[in-house]
Amino acid sequence: MTFPTRRLLCGLGLTFAAAAAQADVLLDQTFSAGLGSFTTTGSVSTGSYGARMTASLFSADGAIRSAPISTVGFSNLTLQFSRSSTGLDTGEAGIVEFSTNGSTYTVLESSASASGPATFALPTTAAGQATLYIRFRVNANSSTESYTVTNARLEGTRTGTPPPTGSLTDPGTGPWTLVSPSNVANECKLDPSALQQANRTLGLSYAIVRYGKLCHEYYPSGRDSASQVYSTTKTMGALTIGALIHQTRNLTPTTTRKRGPLGEFQRIDHWLDSFTFHRDSTTAHVLGMVSDASSSLSYPNREFVYDTVGSDAINRLSDVVNTVVAQDTTRLGSNIGAFWTRYLAQPLGFENSTWGTSSSSKNFATSWQTTIRDMARLGLLMNNGGVWGGQRLVDVNYLYNLAHTSFEDANTRYGYLTWLNEADSCAPKPQYRSYPHGPVSGAPNCGRTTGCPAQQYDVGVFFAAGLGGQYIIVHRGLDMVIVVKDSGGQSGEEPGRFWQAIRPAVVALDPTYRGNNTAFCAAYGAGNYAPDLKLWEGNR
Repeated sequence: MTFPTRRLLCGLGLTFAAAAAQADVLLDQTFSAGLGSFTTTGSVSTGSYGARMTASLFSADGAIRSAPISTVGFSNLTLQFSRSSTGLDTGEAGIVEFSTNGSTYTVLESSASASGPATFALPTTAAGQATLYIRFRVNANSSTESYTVTNARLEGTRTGTPPPTGSLTDPGTGPWTLVSPSNVANECKLDPSALQQANRTLGLSYAIVRYGKLCHEYYPSGRDSASQVYSTTKTMGALTIGALIHQTRNLTPTTTRKRGPLGEFQRIDHWLDSFTFHRDSTTAHVLGMVSDASSSLSYPNREFVYDTVGSDAINRLSDVVNTVVAQDTTRLGSNIGAFWTRYLAQPLGFENSTWGTSSSSKNFATSWQTTIRDMARLGLLMNNGGVWGGQRLVDVNYLYNLAHTSFEDANTRYGYLTWLNEADSCAPKPQYRSYPHGPVSGAPNCGRTTGCPAQQYDVGVFFAAGLGGQYIIVHRGLDMVIVVKDSGGQSGEEPGRFWQAIRPAVVALDPTYRGNNTAFCAAYGAGNYAPDLKLWEGNR
């Protein structure tokens, strides 16, 4: 046998307990559709019955272990599951246990005959840990003997630690000032030697903004100039919509077509006379890229199809903006180009950016010509909750929705013309506090196959992405924006590659996990660590 010898539950003072009231879920796995984040040893199968671990006489017995779970910020941990066994004899057992280091385990139950649902209260030593592993296994001697578990659920109560607070900073409309390499450690909490290694590892043009400062930039050719950044234009276009929502917020709502404020949950036919996508589409449906491909816009029937060049639906947002600003051209500008310049480009201090060649018609899919430094301004605007130079530029509720899944049944990795982290386990995933969210979603949960564990901080990483490897990546919990140009790749994994190279510079000077990448990733990746979070308006 490859696991510790059999032992009975004793001396731990563990008792069956009711689940904590108003608890948050840190792990929720039925195993009916696979193992999710669990890994296996020996013979394991899954199905409608759950996860079945089969014993073996000559090799490892079946076992499953969870991915590391951070319990930082949680107490009163309880583990619920249902179990059954087949053919286990005296001295054999189905075992459930936990570990905080992945090697030394504490047994919660070891039994040959226990069956049905159970709930165990974990000891206080399991709380406040950067890593917690839950393991189920069988300890027996025959392939006819097995242990089956289903509906595993770990819950905990938040300790109530207040989120970090602090002021939001930006360069205003003036030029960026690069932090001196000698001050990077002090002002940016970034290790200079690790940054130099990141330069060598990545070998591409990139910049890091932290605490509102341009902390580091690297250009293999020695310079950066304005160039096409392709689909990162989509996120900039989405922010233009958010700016218009903010600027028209005080107009009187009305059912009169082509009048009133712009709203994200407002029907598109309030502004457009005709269009080719779903007739019941709202602005949110267009931004979430479900309006053209979906025959039904009700949960769970929506379909996501990426609108690569904007011809499916999103370019019609240009016409929507033109219709909205026509109500007050003196204040809002004569068309979308004038509005974008007045309420986004100029306040952000764009130094070298153009959006297409037409002022009256904008391509929301592509055509932004810009530099890394201007891309960094857009990223910092999102990091700072839509505020720049002390003034709100983008509606905060809209921006929050932009950075979270718009329609879980269609694509869990997409917000409003913006991508969301789901591939990188060392970065938090955007997840709403409660479901359903928003007037048009209807999604009962986060929609991820790996489940929706509770997160202490709502700081999921999101990013703009463009053809050829153009990225603007926002790490709110670290008050940091990473900008990359021309990496050559375009996928959900690319931001994780950049983060892996840059992360040592962050972890080396982290106040809690200094130099401990594993512990840092376990806490930050689970959404339970946000040392530099600046809350947005409304405690978002």
